[in-house]
Amino acid sequence: MKIDCTIDGKTLTLSLNSDKPLSLILRENTGDDAVVNHCNGAMCGLCTVLVDGKAMLSCMVPAFEIRGKTVTTFDSFRKTKNMKDIEKAYESVGSFPCQDCYASRSLIFESLIDEGITDPEEILKELSIIKCPCMDPEDEINIVLKGIEARRKRNVRRTQFA
Repeated sequence: MKIDCTIDGKTLTLSLNSDKPLSLILRENTGDDAVVNHCNGAMCGLCTVLVDGKAMLSCMVPAFEIRGKTVTTFDSFRKTKNMKDIEKAYESVGSFPCQDCYASRSLIFESLIDEGITDPEEILKELSIIKCPCMDPEDEINIVLKGIEARRKRNVRRTQFA
C-alpha cells in the first residue's frame, strides 16, 4: 500500500504493509535510529513521537494511521522554540528526566502543553505510558503547568510585536 505522510518536515510516499508499526517505518525508511524500540508493544514508552501534535507510541501506530499525517520525532522537535519552553519548565521546576526517557517525556509534555491540559489526573495518565520511574509525579504536573505558562508568555510577546 502507498502512504503519503510528512516525517520531520519531509513529505514522503511510502510503499509498505499497512499494519507495519511506525517505529519500524522510521528506522527503515528515514534512517532514524534515535527512535527507541525496545519492547514492540507499549511496554516502555520510549518510542514516543508526535503524530499531528499528539504524543503516540510509534510501536503501536500502524502505517495506515499515518496516511496524510505529520510525524515529528524528538530529533526534529528538539530544535524548535517549543522545546525551549519545555527546557525552561524543567529548569523552573528543578527536575529533569533521565537520559533514557528525556526524549519521550519531552514529546509527551509538548503534546500536553500544546493542548493546554492542566488537569493533574489527565497529565499523569498521559505520562503513565513511560515506565521509567525517574520523575516525581508532582514535578511532572508542574512541568506541564510551567510549560503552558512559558508558551503563553512567548505567544503574547510575539503578538505584541507583530
